[in-house]
Amino acid sequence: MLSQDRPDQMPSSVDRGSRPDPTPPRLVSVPHNPRAAGLTYEPFYGLREKPFSLTADSRFFYQSRAHAPAFDELLGAIRRRESLNVLTGDTGTGKTTLCRAVLSSLDRKTFSAFVPDPFASREDLLKILLIDFGVVSVDDVASGRLRGATRTDLSYLLYEFLGTLVPLQAFAVVVIDEAQNLSLPLLEEVRILSDAEGQLQVVLVGQLEFRQRLKLPEMRQLDQRVSVHCELSPLDLAGVAGYISHRLQQAGGSPDRIRFSDDAVEAIFEESGGVPRLVNRLCDRALHHAYNSRASTIDRAIVEAAKGQAPVRVAPPPPAADVSTPAAPDAPSEQAAPAAAAAPAPVVEAPPRAEEPSAEEKIEQWVTRADAQVDAPPPPRPLLTDWRRRWLPTNVAIDPDDRRRSALAQTKVERQARRAQRRLAGAVIGLLAVAGVLIIASFSIGASVDLWSAVSARFAPPPSPDLPPPVRPKLPPPAVAPAPPPLDAPR
Repeated sequence: MLSQDRPDQMPSSVDRGSRPDPTPPRLVSVPHNPRAAGLTYEPFYGLREKPFSLTADSRFFYQSRAHAPAFDELLGAIRRRESLNVLTGDTGTGKTTLCRAVLSSLDRKTFSAFVPDPFASREDLLKILLIDFGVVSVDDVASGRLRGATRTDLSYLLYEFLGTLVPLQAFAVVVIDEAQNLSLPLLEEVRILSDAEGQLQVVLVGQLEFRQRLKLPEMRQLDQRVSVHCELSPLDLAGVAGYISHRLQQAGGSPDRIRFSDDAVEAIFEESGGVPRLVNRLCDRALHHAYNSRASTIDRAIVEAAKGQAPVRVAPPPPAADVSTPAAPDAPSEQAAPAAAAAPAPVVEAPPRAEEPSAEEKIEQWVTRADAQVDAPPPPRPLLTDWRRRWLPTNVAIDPDDRRRSALAQTKVERQARRAQRRLAGAVIGLLAVAGVLIIASFSIGASVDLWSAVSARFAPPPSPDLPPPVRPKLPPPAVAPAPPPLDAPR
């Protein structure tokens, strides 16, 4: 019996002890609800939504024996304001769902950001944090307002926001998913962010190989700062039973309309190995099969039928028939003909009618075929030209390897020749353009000078008349005064 079982959960005989299966009631299809568009078997079983969706929804988080300790440790580390925490687990064990459940359990004074892209640059990581924290909007990034912002500018914006949380006694949490794919520069940025004076908690979520990566010498500084390291493991048999009941109850199901038998739960556990993602996928297919037969109880037979619904793999095309293969044997002789005619014809039974695949199965088959076409090697490219055909006789055979090498060499030579031609053409066009500009400029300067001279002469004022030469008046000769008489002359 699980320690996390609650009375309000749907009963399951696997984790609550064996109890006789009740007689399955007769189900009646519910009326069509236009709001339930896109649902298939859900309205028939009284479900409000798809119970076994592959999307990470915190409402469907189940605290099993493997998930409850990790949930408590991670939530406690964030509440204690531990700067750096790590959560690891195998693919499909529910790491993302657990992190979203932890974030939804935090108080209103804790701002949270979720980074699903591990291949972002350092600037992109800071932009995602600023958007999730509400510092900038998506329109600011889409319109290019932050296009010229450097890492330092974005860091100042983030640290300024973290500084405003101090008087409010608020904190911020960042969850980075798929941490095993983070580059060394981005991990260094995470280490720097985790040292933001306790105002920012970072949770790295990765697969199992991320734990070994932290032990590398270049990851020593980051590994030393990890406060809590949680690890998720697959569910056990009792955990699978409680997990199925919990998701059916969260989707609105009730035991009187839909239930999984004990042998069905065991078959699901054996097929999925307790991985929640595989459990969701197998249970969803089992519900599709049960809906086709209008069954209220999913047993092992239905689960086995859902297990056989594997993705369709595209078979390789059959090899071409060899010319040297001997022909088909001749028709039977006349002696054997009566015996063959006397033998009764075998009765060929009609193959059972295959069930119509659902929309999700058709999509999965189409994706599988598309992947097979992408992974298939491309057909050999035919050689369009062969320069040796111009010189060799038509009856001379050419080795395919020589033909391939000649085609590659020819392609390389042609590519270099075209590149040289483009460069030469560009140089010639540039010289012609420069010469044309110089010629046009010289003609323009000469025409401008002539035009300026003509306009100046046309609108210049008339010249001033010359002044007459100055006239000098003729003066009489100066008068000569008589000489004074001598002093000793008689008077």
